Order: sequence, then structure tokens, then C-alpha cells
Amino acid sequence: MKKTNKAVAAILVVLMLLSTLFSLGSCVDGDKDKDNDKNNGNSVSGKTESYSLTIVTAGGMPFAKLPVYIYEYEDGALGDLVEDIAIGATDENGKITYKLPEGGSYAAKIDLSLPKGYDAKPFYPLVSKDMNITVSSSVIPETSLVGVTYNLGDVMHDFTVNSTILVKDESGEWKNEERVFTLSEALKEKDAVLINFWYTTCSWCITEFPYMQTAYENYSDDIAIIALDPYSDDTLSMIQSFQREMGLTFNVSQDPYGLSGAFNVTGYPTSVMVDRYGVITMIEAGAIPSERAFNLLFEYYTAENYVQKLLTSVNDIVPKEKPDVEMPSAEEFGNAFEKEDLGDINYRNDEDDEYSWPFIIGTKGEGEDAVDCVYPSNAKREASYAQLLFDVPLKAGDVLAFDYFASTERGADILYVVVDGKDIYSISGEGSEWETCYAFVAKEDATYEVGIVYSKDSSDDVGDDTVYLKDLRIVTEADIDSPTYIYRFAATNPDKYSNYQDYITPVLGADGYYHVNSADGPILLADLMGYYTRFIEGESIYYIAVDLLNNGNITEAEYDKIIEYCNYASNASINGVAPVTEELKNALLKVVQFYGNPENENDWQRICCYYDAYGTDGKQLEDPIKGLALFSAYDVILSDKGDTDFPNSFTYDRLIMPRGLLGKFTPSVSGTYLITSNSYNEATDTHAECNAWIFTENSFGDRVAWLTYENVDRMNITDNNNCYMIAYLEAGRDYYIDIAYYDVYGEGTIKYRVERLGGEGVYRFSLASPGFFTALESVTGELTETIAGGIEVELGADKIWREKRTDGKQGSILYADFTMTTPIFTSNTLGKIIDLGAFDFTRDADGEPSDLGADCTEQARRIYESRIVEGYNSSLNEYIEAGDERIGCVIVTEEVAELLQKLMDKYTLKGIENSWTKLCYYHQYFCAATPN
Repeated sequence: MKKTNKAVAAILVVLMLLSTLFSLGSCVDGDKDKDNDKNNGNSVSGKTESYSLTIVTAGGMPFAKLPVYIYEYEDGALGDLVEDIAIGATDENGKITYKLPEGGSYAAKIDLSLPKGYDAKPFYPLVSKDMNITVSSSVIPETSLVGVTYNLGDVMHDFTVNSTILVKDESGEWKNEERVFTLSEALKEKDAVLINFWYTTCSWCITEFPYMQTAYENYSDDIAIIALDPYSDDTLSMIQSFQREMGLTFNVSQDPYGLSGAFNVTGYPTSVMVDRYGVITMIEAGAIPSERAFNLLFEYYTAENYVQKLLTSVNDIVPKEKPDVEMPSAEEFGNAFEKEDLGDINYRNDEDDEYSWPFIIGTKGEGEDAVDCVYPSNAKREASYAQLLFDVPLKAGDVLAFDYFASTERGADILYVVVDGKDIYSISGEGSEWETCYAFVAKEDATYEVGIVYSKDSSDDVGDDTVYLKDLRIVTEADIDSPTYIYRFAATNPDKYSNYQDYITPVLGADGYYHVNSADGPILLADLMGYYTRFIEGESIYYIAVDLLNNGNITEAEYDKIIEYCNYASNASINGVAPVTEELKNALLKVVQFYGNPENENDWQRICCYYDAYGTDGKQLEDPIKGLALFSAYDVILSDKGDTDFPNSFTYDRLIMPRGLLGKFTPSVSGTYLITSNSYNEATDTHAECNAWIFTENSFGDRVAWLTYENVDRMNITDNNNCYMIAYLEAGRDYYIDIAYYDVYGEGTIKYRVERLGGEGVYRFSLASPGFFTALESVTGELTETIAGGIEVELGADKIWREKRTDGKQGSILYADFTMTTPIFTSNTLGKIIDLGAFDFTRDADGEPSDLGADCTEQARRIYESRIVEGYNSSLNEYIEAGDERIGCVIVTEEVAELLQKLMDKYTLKGIENSWTKLCYYHQYFCAATPN
């Protein structure tokens, strides 16, 4: 806005002056007769000729930052590397220019640094002074993903998965039909492949799929989709059932080779576009809940004149619409917006931005309920924005306020309130009444520039798709009747040279944070990820740290510390900021040493800000990184044994990566502790699935995963929503509990409790082999074997299977569950599927002839009926009382294990040793060494 434009203009003037000075310096030194053309710092003497190379991909995308080597060339062969010519690299347009000795023959070599998957000639003779080189690419034949991390612009490795699609049978019913999907084969027939990462209980995946499916039906001749589910708890039958329920006719499969890991997928869904050249050209983390967006995406990739480029989002190809409405006059606008006359205020849109939509005058409601107001004119316009700008004079203590009524898609279509270039408020969601926004509290007499911006994404619309505004007014601080926090700079009062005269007094508080002017004043915050600080406008500390490291100005350890705080800031409740600790202050001083004025002891404060609190009865803003770091973890309250209350909670109102928030628990007594959660949302009357972890701290102050929750307890396994963790915790040791929604975009409050069950010797009836199978690879990336995982087991002399222990003690008996569903068979129990023919091993899972063995239905029925009759288990030679955790289980003898192994061979992967343990439970013993 005004200040920004002036700053840019000033920078341009400085650059022009510097350019002039350098030119004058060249003449004064007497060098004007020398050849001063340079190639990356090395000059070439003698007469020269200029050669330009432009290198692009087969899709027409410039090959930027590609090293190019120039050699002498004679008789069709390369000679020596041309002397005094440094190895150059192409610019952002794929171009590089060399000054080479006149009269020579030369060739360029580019294959030494080409990324894998691109196919270049051994060298390219420079047959003209301005030459273009096109480099083709194709899917990499190697399938190993060992050491592979995919980024935009990389060429994909080939992969093959067994998938299913939906087809109609002869009766017109939809059924899953098996297909083998191979990436390279798909790209022989299609223009592009969409790889979608999802799982069956992901709410945003469920929201996105119908739009994807509808668009796919329009483009299925030219687009292939493979939807990969990496979630280990989603069995093949669950995935296929989900596919039928959603009506997905494209390829759906598990993710057996860990492609999601190669893409570092942390949020679901994530969509990856692989174009006709095998290149990853888009990675979209998050749902695309819009049929139009998918249609635009597929149209772009299937176009005959397709030009390859890297997309940061589907929004990059959503065509922008120019406004077709005009803003009312400033006088008309003021009459509609202001509660009382505020004087001559120049309401305006950004005249220099042809895509900026204006705000207009209208009403909210109908009839007697109609309210005069103003609102943005870009409702229903995907990937658009509207702006309202005005300058308002305020005196010290004046409060600028207005009322608003929000009717938008929460967290997607957002109205921002900006004062002097700094975001103050973000408004979105569906409100039920008019609310008040206290936009700014002036600390000094001045004219302030206010911007109100309504930004829309490319997804579908919610509600009226707008935010209504009315009653702009100036009130006093005493009128503020709701918690309001106003952004302030730590450095103020600049002179004409932009040197700041006034700074706050930083005081280190008991919480380990610096505060403003007193130990209980506002928390001092460092703006690490933003671009509007009083340090270097347009540069975040994150990117400055990268430059400092690359230039050798800071060590790896110093860089890691800055990046650690940048990660906190990117997850903070106030986006982009982190509280200033002693170690962060030292890091900022290091930044100032090279990028600021190290002679000014307060110069680091130009990176800092704080929030003044109003309407809070003196309560300051809460720590914006509360729960994100070990040092900012929430204190955990210990519950009494048997207490049904959940005194601890984590509230998620934003995406947090790494996952979740931290609660610190330090047991006063060693023993076995139970941690349970309750994710019930009263507003929606729903539960949401949770993940949970326990972390500890290493000697470097880093958190280390100590225990990851798995839903393994038999009496709790049917509750897939809440966590149920049992662990032996040592007195005096710090443990950090992390419970988060499985869906990284999940919002709401998760409550949890921690209670002590007892000392050593506590048992839990646990799954012997949780999760799905694990594929083991050699160092070369070849698949060596697949294992069931879980505990080690052994067959005793009594022909009963037990846990194989390493401490010399006899392990627990294994029990097969016949009367409750298991993670393998989620729809029916083993007892029920006997009558469904599951134990007929003359047929495979599809009813085709099989070599698994005979029909063992009667054998399974005999085991089931003879061993579970009115709670009497003959193998245990005892009665199991109702409520006993083993009720309905069969002790696993050699005969039972052989039977269950055939069942697993029939319905899951064949020939996996001891895969039958996935149907079994055992008594897991907790002691000081469990887990570790």
C-alpha cells in the first residue's frame, strides 16, 4: 500500500545509484579497453564471441540452475575443458551466455548434473551462437524408493500396485474388479496420472472424492487416477467396501511400497500430478472440494498445447476473472458503512490491480430484518479477492470498530483486516449474529491506512459466501467489551533515515520468555515467518537463515536452532511468530551481526512485536506456541484411579505439523499408567479418531518418540475413535503426551486423563500382531521378505503357542478371538464366518479353485463349539466368567494355529510365517523395561 510503494521506490533509486557508481568506477580504473565480460567471476582475455544456450524440458519448462560445461570440440569428439571458463549455470529462464575465444569450435556438456530421469546427449556441439537444447524425460524404470524423497520437478520412479476399479456385473450391480496399475504403462495411454493419498476415515478425503469422481468421468480417456491408502489399519476389504460406497471407478489400492513416505505426506488428502513426461508437476496438500477445480486441472494436463510448469496449487491454473462491477463513490460508501460521519474518508479499491474486486453497498436480510451494509463483490468467484482501502485519522486512545456478519467457508474464504500493512484480524465461518471487530487502538495521533481484504480459494462456496460489514465508528478503550489484542512493533519512532529511536525494555520472565517493559507485561514475539517487520521488508528470518548458512556465516547448529523456532512460528496460534527466549534472542543477535546494525544493541528488536490486550481485565495474550515445544508443554493433571473425568485437553483450531500438542507429565511414583482420551464433540454429536504418542527428551533437548499408540487392547479395540495407552512410567522422568486427531485437518477439543493402575506386574490383554504386514528391503532396495510383525512366538512341548520372552520367564499363552471382530475381519467374527464358508480351503477368497487344502469347516466348528460353551474353555480347563477379557477366545494349540494360518493365506497375503498371530491376543506384561 502507500508505505510499501514508497519503500519499493526508494530501493529502486538506491539500486540505480549503485549501478551508476560501479560504472564510473570501471572508467576511473582505466579498464575501459579491457574485455570485462565475465563468466561467473573468471574473465576471458583476447577476442571473444558470445554464445547463448537455452535449455528446456520436453514440456517446454526452462531448466534453471543447471550446470553447463564448455569443452573444445574437434572431429566429433570433446577436447579439453575451455581454460578460464568457470562452470556456469542456467538462469531462471534456462539460459546461459558465454564469451568464448573467437574462431574455436566448442561443445556443451549438461548430462553430468541432470536429475535422474532426464535423458541428454553426451554433448551438444555449439552449431550456432544462439542455440536451444531440449531434454526429454521419462519414468525411471527402477522401482526402489530407498533414499528417495520426491519434490516438485522430480521424475517419478516406476511402480506397480494391485488395485481395484468399480465395474457393473451382468445384473447391473457394482463390483470391485482387480487391476494391475503400473505408472509407466498408464502414461503410455494417458496424458497424466493423479496420485491421491487418502484413508477410509479421513473426513476431507470423503468430502473430496465425489468431486474427483465426477471430473474423472469427464476425462477418464486421458487421465488416470490411482488412490493409495497408506493407513495400516485399513484392510483390503475395508478399502474395497469404501470404494463401493463412494462409487469410485478409478484405481484404488493400498500403498504397499510407501509412496506416501517418499512424498513426505503429512496431511490427507494429498494429490500429486504426474504429467505425460513422468515429471511431478503439482503436490497439493489438502482437499480440493470443487468439481470445477478438478475439471480445470484435468483440462490443463490433457491439452494438446500443454506447456509444462510446476504448480504450487491448483489455484495456479484457475483463470482469474476481472471485476465486472464498480465501487460506489466514497460519499455513497461512507453513508452506507459509517455509523456516524467520520469526515472526508477516501474509500477506494486498488486502482492498479485489475483483478481486485471492489466492495459494494447492499442489505443483509429481508423485509423488516433487512440491514443496510457493505460487502465484497466477489462472492461465488473462485480464487478471487476483493479490497477496501481507506485512511482514517485517529487520536491516541481512539479505537476503530465495525460490526460484521460472517457467512463463509471456515478457514478457506477469509476476510482480513489490515492496518498499516499488518494483519490484525481474520474473519471466516458461518456466524449466527452480528459481532464487533475492534480493528485498531491508536497509541499516537496519526492517520492510519486500513485495508479490508476478502480472499477466496478455489473450493466450493458455503453460506452467502461473503462477510457483511456495517457501523464503522470510533470508540474509546472503555467501550471494548470482548478480548481484543492489537499488534505493536517493538521498534518505533523512525527518523528520516529509517533508524528507529525508541525500543521496548525486554524483561526475562519466570516462564523463560522476554516480556515487554515488565516481567508480567505482554510476551515479546519474534516475527520469523512474516515479511512485514521493521528489519528487512520482504525477507523472512527463515530465508535469511538459509542465506547465512550457505554463506558460511553461521554453523549448522546455529541454523538448526533458528529453523526450530521458525517451525514453532509456522504452527503458532498467531501465524509466523514465536516468543523470544534467551536462545532465540542470541540467534537474532547472530542475524543482526550480518544483516543488521551490530553496533546498535537493540537492533534485533526490529524483528520483534507484541500484542496489547484490551477487554481482558489485564490478562495478557496466551503463549502462541503453547504445547508446540517441550519447554512450552501444558501441565498434565493426574486423575484418581477410576475417575471418569477428563481434566486435560488439547484444542485444535489449525493444522499443526509435526502432529499435535504436548502435555508434560512427571510421575512422582513409578508404576503402570493408563492414558485415555475422549474426542466427543457435543456440537456435532460425533467422535473423531485419534492418534497418540509419548515422547521423552534426549541430551540435546530434542523430543524422542518413546511410545506410539496402537489400538491393541481387546476390550477397547472396537472404539476406533479414542486412544487407550498403558505404559510403565518412571518417577522423576519427564514424559510428553501428544494426542491428536488422525485427520490432520481435524478441529475441536480432545480431552484426556492419566491415572495410575499400579506398580509392576500389570497385564493387558493385547493384540499379538497389530497393524498390517511389513515389507523388508535389502540395502539395494530389493524386497527380501514380508513379515507379520508383532511379538515373537514359540510352540511349547505341550503343543500350545506362547509369547517368546528374552528374560527367561514363560511367556503368555496366545488366544484366538472367535467372538469379537478383529482388525483383519472387521465385518464378521471368526465364529460367524464358519457358516459363510471361510474355512473351505478348496476355494480361494474369490471362490476359484485353490491349493490351500481341504474343507476345514467342520474342524473349525468343532474347535469353536467345544471350546466356547457357556464360558467353559476346555483347553484352559477352567470356566471364564462373563466380563473376563478372555471370554470368547480359544487357546491356540498347534492345530488351531495351522487352521488360522490357512485362513490368513486365503484372505490376506499367502505364505507369511505366523500371520495367524494377527487374529490373536496375549497378556502383555508391564514392568520397568516396558516399553523402551
